[in-house]
Amino acid sequence: VATGKISDAALVEIQENLVFYSYAVRGVEYTASQDFSRFADTAPVDFNNVVTMSVKFDPRNPANSIVLSEEWSGVRKNAFER
Repeated sequence: VATGKISDAALVEIQENLVFYSYAVRGVEYTASQDFSRFADTAPVDFNNVVTMSVKFDPRNPANSIVLSEEWSGVRKNAFER
């Protein structure tokens, strides 16, 4: 979490506690998933009205990525939501 590059990601699908997302780095498209079950009790993630997400990835291995951690979140809400 402390290092890495950030890019835009597209939400692909949600299945129970798994979120699937895609992003591109230097012209290569990646599709990845992250298990959110460990955050369910402390900070449940609500994907309602999620328009865009950010992904943090390892520049040496772009397939290694996250959209949420204890210290960082790439989940963004619609700017017009109240």
